[in-house]
Parts: sequence; C-alpha cells; structure tokens
Amino acid sequence: MASSHSSHGSSIANVLVSTRGKGTPVTVPATNGRRSSAMDTAATDAALEFQQQLAAIGKSQAVIEFQMDGTILTANDNFLKVLGYSLDEIKGRHHRMFVDVAEQNSPAYAEFWARLNRGEYQAAEYKRIAKGGREVWIQASYNPILDSAGKPFKVVKFATDVTAQKLINIDLSGQIAAISKSQAVIEFQMDGTILTANENFLHVLGYSLEEVKGRHHRMFVDPAEQNSPAYADFWVRLNRGEYQSAEYKRIGKGGKEVFIQASYNPILDLNGKPFKVVKFATDVTEQVKMRRGMAELLDTIGGTAIAIAASAEELTTVSQQLTTNAGDTAQQANAASATSEQVSANVNVVAASSEEMMASIREISKSATEAARVAKAAVTIAETTNQTIHQLGTSSSEIGKVIKVITSIAQQTNLLALNATIEAARAGEAGKGFAVVANEVKELAKETARATEEIGQKIEAIQTDTQAAVKAIGEVSQIINQVNDISNVIASAVEEQTATTTEIGRNVTEAAMGTNEIAGSISGVAKSAQLTMAGASDTQTAARSLSEMAASLQLLSSRAKES
Repeated sequence: MASSHSSHGSSIANVLVSTRGKGTPVTVPATNGRRSSAMDTAATDAALEFQQQLAAIGKSQAVIEFQMDGTILTANDNFLKVLGYSLDEIKGRHHRMFVDVAEQNSPAYAEFWARLNRGEYQAAEYKRIAKGGREVWIQASYNPILDSAGKPFKVVKFATDVTAQKLINIDLSGQIAAISKSQAVIEFQMDGTILTANENFLHVLGYSLEEVKGRHHRMFVDPAEQNSPAYADFWVRLNRGEYQSAEYKRIGKGGKEVFIQASYNPILDLNGKPFKVVKFATDVTEQVKMRRGMAELLDTIGGTAIAIAASAEELTTVSQQLTTNAGDTAQQANAASATSEQVSANVNVVAASSEEMMASIREISKSATEAARVAKAAVTIAETTNQTIHQLGTSSSEIGKVIKVITSIAQQTNLLALNATIEAARAGEAGKGFAVVANEVKELAKETARATEEIGQKIEAIQTDTQAAVKAIGEVSQIINQVNDISNVIASAVEEQTATTTEIGRNVTEAAMGTNEIAGSISGVAKSAQLTMAGASDTQTAARSLSEMAASLQLLSSRAKES
C-alpha cells in the first residue's frame, strides 16, 4: 500500500488518519533516533496500528495511489480485480486511462485534479472504464496525503465497486420511469397531503403541479364521499401499511368526472413504518363509459328482443293474411288482365278510327280553306260587277239624256219639216221638190222620234233592270260576305278541330300504349301476387325463426347483465 518519499524514511510515516470535516488531512510525524525510547515505543505502536488499519481497509476496499500529476504509483489486488488490469499494465500511466474519452479533456476533469492539488478531498460515485472498455461504477474518495509541511505529495483513493448495485438502480429507475410514462403517478404524505405528481396524472385530472402540491387528496374526491366513514377508514388502512387497489371515481378540474384503476402503495422506511404513499393509476374513464353504454345497450337489446318477439308474432299473423290477400289478388289480377287486354283492343280500334277521323278533318279543312278562297274571289268579282253595273246605270242615264236631246232635235226637225211643207205649198210648183224633201224629212223626224222613244223606253227598262241588278248583286255580295265569314269561321273551327283531333289521336295512341303497359303490368301483378304468396309463406317461416332468435337474444342479454 505505502510508497517511499524523498523526505520521509518510513513507508507509513505519513498515513491518512482523517478525511472528514473540512477535508484537511492529518499527518503523523516520523520517528528518529534523537527521541527518547518511550516516545519511540509509542510512535512504533501508533505506526503499527495505522499499518493494520490500512491493511484492513486494503482487504475490504479497492485502493490506488497517484502522484499529484495523476501518475499511478501502486494499486491493491481489489482495485486491479475491479478494473481487470495487472499492476504492470497501469503503474506509471495516468489516471485518465480509467476515464471516459469524452471526459478526459473536459474542464471538469482538469478542475478535479486542481482541487486535489490544493489538498481538497473528493468523494462521489464515479463511472470508470475498465480493461476492454467495460463500464464500472465505483463509490470512491480521493484523499490528498500531506507531508510534514502540509503540502500534498500524493493521492490515495479508496473505492468500492457499486456496479452491480448501480445496474440494479438503473434497472429500477428505468422501470419506475417506464411506469411513470405509461401511468399516472402521485405521491402523498401519510396524512393525505400531496407531495408531487407526474404529467400523466396532471393531464388526466386537468391540473398543474402548482395547483395540487400541498393540498389534500380529498380535492379529487366527490363531496358526498369526503366526510364519509369509508374515506376515513381508507386513510387509516394506508397508515397501517395496507395496500389499497380498486376502481375509483375522482373529480378533475372543473368538476369533470374521471374514473381510474389505481393502487395506493404505502412506502416503508428502514424501520418498516409507512412514511409516504405512492399511487399508480390508469385512466379508465372511457372503459367505464363504454361499460355503462354496454349496460344500457344490453337493456335496449333486451327490450328490442321483446319487441322483436311481439313483432314476429304480428308478422306471422300479417303474413297469413298476406297469403290470403295475395291469392285473392292473383285471381283479381288475372281477371283484370283479361279485361285490360279487351280494353287495349278497343282502344286500338278507337285509335284507328281517330286516325281516319283526322284524315277526314284534314280533307274538310282543305275544302273549307278552298271554299273560303273561292268566297273571297266571289266577293271581289261581285264588287267588281256591282261597280260595272253602277257604271252601266250611269251610262244609261247619260244615254237617256242624249235621247232627250235627239228627241228634241227630232221635234224641232219635224217642226222645221212642217214649216218647209207649208212654205213649199206656198211656193207652188217651184216648191214641189222641196215639199217632197220636207215631207221625207218630216217622216224621218217622225221615225227618229218614234225610234228615240223606243230607245228611251228600252233605256228606262235597262235602268230599271240595272237598278234591280245592282240591288240583287248587293244582296249577293252580302250573302257572299256572309259565306266568306262563315267559311273563315269554319276554317278556324276546322283548324282547331284538327289540332284537337291530333291531340286526341296522340292521346289515344298513348292510351293504347298505356293499356298495353297496363295489361303487361296487371300480368306482372298476377305473377307478383303468386310470388307474394310464396314470399308470405317464407315470411311465416322467417317470423318463426325471428321469434326463436328474439328468445335467444333475451337470454343472452340476461346472461350478459349477470356477468
């Protein structure tokens, strides 16, 4: 264990006797020949005692010594066994060989040795790297050893291998962390005061840690339960160290109802006395709601099963009636089918007749249109004739005037002839020839007068006839106008009748098609009625099966409620 030093004669001249308190090492002075024998004996005894103490420590702990720069001086078998090296493999090398590469050049590692060089004691749990890169955890103290002047000259490290315990702790910490990730966790004092809670618990109840820490567990309990004997007994049993587990209803923030499957676990101290309670919980609110919903659903299913059974009985009755009605329907449909076929034939005849009537009406329409045209032409001709006859009457009047003039001239001529005859008679023989001429003129005047009179009479007759013709033609024109108006009315009526007849023809055609479809539909109804009879029979069978299923459903519902 011990090593030589240039200013000391014994390997145990300077040993650590205390590293507690403020971390100041204490040294024992070396003996020399100038002391008295009594002092030599006391010093020797003290040295032997310290040597034995160091030997005892070396047997139970891993011990290694370093120079102040970190160079390894020596190490005992316990240390070498823990790190997996031989003394020759480490002696003279630096302490950093046991340190993680990421830590070797860190400011913290440099400060670690600086503090040792200042004589400051270092103790903690350290991770070290053993031979082959194996990870080792040690609980160690680094103890600066001071010379007679109080200056550190080496460091002795006492260590205990805690790797196994560290792995156990890591495993336990990992398990606790895993539980904390998956479950809601909260801790209480034994009086129910909240110490802490994880995020899962706070999320389930809707609080922050500041809102629950220091308050009592009853803040999560229904007011009706807070002062109940059962709640008081709950905490009494926990204080006796009794584990509690069940499904609990709790009240979250804002009064929301939460259901949890939880265990309350009293944690015992070294004396077996509970000092806190840790609760692990899982939110089962949705499962409880689902369970309640399932119970309601089972009640509904039970009621539905009863209703189905009743409906099945009613369905049986209805299907029986349906069978009877379907038979009657089939018979009536067959009769209706025959009738509809006859109606279809009659409608087809009507359709053909309607088509013929439409052809006749079209011919009448054509003739009426032609008659209207002729009537209009007759009106025009009558009007023209009427004008011509009016003109004829006017001309007759003019001729009458001329006749009157001629009559007047004839009278004057006759008068002149009479005068000429008288003058010829006076003239005697000389006037004979003139008398002959005068006589002829007189006869001619008479003839002219007589002819003119006849012409006048004929013209009067013509005028009379013309007036009668004008009147007759006027009446004919009125009649032709009436005929024209009637022809127009007939043409319009025929046109309307044509449109109506066309619509009738179309409707009759559609009716013929409809009656054909009706005949087909009724035939289908007859077939459907027959199928309905078969279906009604199947329905009776299904109704019986439905009734049996309803009974089974009621039984299953009852069993589900019981379970």
